[in-house]
Amino acid sequence: MFGILRILIGVVFGAFSFFLIFKFSKLKFRNWLSIGVIGAVILLITILGFVPFENLLYSFGSAKEVYKYYYFLEDDPELVVEGNECDFVVGRKNNTSNFLIVPKNTSGWKIGISSNTKRKVQKLSNGIVLYVYQYKDTSDYFITILDTNGGESTVSDEYNTKFFSLERYNDSLEKKFVTYYAHITNLNPQYSVIVNDNKIVLGNQ
Repeated sequence: MFGILRILIGVVFGAFSFFLIFKFSKLKFRNWLSIGVIGAVILLITILGFVPFENLLYSFGSAKEVYKYYYFLEDDPELVVEGNECDFVVGRKNNTSNFLIVPKNTSGWKIGISSNTKRKVQKLSNGIVLYVYQYKDTSDYFITILDTNGGESTVSDEYNTKFFSLERYNDSLEKKFVTYYAHITNLNPQYSVIVNDNKIVLGNQ
């Protein structure tokens, strides 16, 4: 619904602009003005994609509601990893995983924009792919871990962090792949995780 609403706003703006052009402008200027309107509509829709104006008017009841609003017509979210200032929501569409970091406050959950999500860490070790994401400058960090060799993994850290898992089965490879998700606070250079006996230091970028 997030994207559809912005397209509708652009269409309404464009229709009203064309109405004014054909009603009040001279014939020789209409082609140029029409091209300008089309460009303005595209620009407006693009800009609105980075402006969650809904946040000024409404708070959602859960992180899942935000995800379903942002990724309209997608399957229900499969996992929510809770943080202090935001939550990490994972879903899928056509067997492809999507995620959205959703900020929250005392009134509820707000729309999080993908451009505000920063990939702080990217690691590859013995086929294990590890990412750490942060939303804006919050103290919440979200880890994703996947062994590209397939199968389940053993994942742990020194803080006994709880790692959640989601399974995917690849029909062409005839393999099961499991991605692990966790939340940590205040990432530091010494923090590490152990994945299948491999120690990976996250802060050592």
